[in-house]
Amino acid sequence: MYRIHHLPAGELSVTTFEAFIQGEKTAPWYCRVSAMPYNTVWPGGQRPIEQTELASFISFEMDEPIEVKLVACRPFQEAVVRPLSKGILPRVSGREIAFTIDRPGSYTVELDGWHNALHIFANPLTDFGVDKAAPGVRYFGPGVHEVGNLELEDGETLFLDGGAVLYGSVWAIHKKNVRIVGYGVIDGSREERTSRSRQICSARGEDLDCRSEETVRALLKTEPITRGCVRLYSCQDCEIAGVIARDSSEYAYTLAGCERLNCEWIKTIGMWRYNSDGIDLFNCCYVRIANGFFRNFDDCIVLKGIKGWDQTSQHHIAVTGCTVWCDWGRCLELGAETCADEYYDILWDDCDLIHGTHIHIDLQNGDRARIHDMLVRNIRCEYSAHDMPPVYQQDMSAPYGAAGAPWQPTLIESVIYNGMWSRDHMLGETYNIRLEDIHIYGPENMPCPKCRFVGADEAHCNHDIVIENAVLNGRRLAPEQLCLEMSAWDRNITVK
Repeated sequence: MYRIHHLPAGELSVTTFEAFIQGEKTAPWYCRVSAMPYNTVWPGGQRPIEQTELASFISFEMDEPIEVKLVACRPFQEAVVRPLSKGILPRVSGREIAFTIDRPGSYTVELDGWHNALHIFANPLTDFGVDKAAPGVRYFGPGVHEVGNLELEDGETLFLDGGAVLYGSVWAIHKKNVRIVGYGVIDGSREERTSRSRQICSARGEDLDCRSEETVRALLKTEPITRGCVRLYSCQDCEIAGVIARDSSEYAYTLAGCERLNCEWIKTIGMWRYNSDGIDLFNCCYVRIANGFFRNFDDCIVLKGIKGWDQTSQHHIAVTGCTVWCDWGRCLELGAETCADEYYDILWDDCDLIHGTHIHIDLQNGDRARIHDMLVRNIRCEYSAHDMPPVYQQDMSAPYGAAGAPWQPTLIESVIYNGMWSRDHMLGETYNIRLEDIHIYGPENMPCPKCRFVGADEAHCNHDIVIENAVLNGRRLAPEQLCLEMSAWDRNITVK
């Protein structure tokens, strides 16, 4: 059985592909993405539209193999379906592309490189266990809904059906047992970030405890703080499942000071604006992020320690089964802000990083945290001849000038420093980290990408770290073949 989430009336479609699911035609949904890795520190106004391009997505549910057929609007030489680890080899005849999806997941179809890609969200068939008519359920069916800022209360469920588009933001403060579920879209494009906008609820030079509901509500009332698509502040025992966040004004999902959260099958797409991260955890614990898709113009899955929330350490975080496309920054990241006493019991497992820009796997310790007892396992990092160098824009009138230049993102980096994003201005430490079964996919004969470890001094360094079984295009790398850079301070970094 399958169920297609068709485009609702009034929503834009994209005509780069015709799409058929099990022979049934469906119109690809519209999204705008970055066309180049060209960025700057927030300049007070939004990014020029000329730095973006159109892309598209389709969404459906399945509990059986699904045949996908696409007809491209232009001729092409090469069609690639990612993640490469799924082993999907499309059948191509002229402009027709066909393939079978055997299991739920997130996929992309790219013609002669990644521009104007089609994204496919093949979801598990489910109703999320929701009775749409039950008390405490806010149900939005297929169609377009304007909601502004929608606040949820204890025990409430927002059910956003496939084919629904909710324009606005969804948030909860100090709530328990909140659910945000369904395969619909939460679109943040109505929110404008300006020179007056404050990005997050945090202590900005003040001695604030943002774990206080009164403090957070006062900040939201008195400061022009952006809402993004989903915000949960100091919430417990909550769930976000299935939903697609599109075109956020900045961070798409922000979970701050939360405990016991389950986030699965969520997506981010259409993220082209400055600082449009995927999902950011501020000083959270007992959080699961599973089977998501994140394409972002900035870091994708991020564990931050933020002033005002930093009385709580970040721990017991699991990121599993996710597919990540980073148009700027880092795919999987700790930091750069690490305002917390500790980060520990963290798992990144079984993820496909299908496009990167700066760094695929980043442990960026910019504050006081002791980062330890972390396992990074079975991560598949893809490289392409179409990768483009990231450039910081110094002159807002200058065009991106690095198109066609060779570039290779860093594979692994762990840096300890006091820099522009630091707030504690106290150095941390990173240790007892294990990275195993790191698979690198790329053009034949590509050089091994860099791995960098940069400590700050003898007491604040990387130590007792193991990298085991790094594989490049199916060939296990010998220790001396891994391109490893270390500072003089780092010690006991072992490659097996």
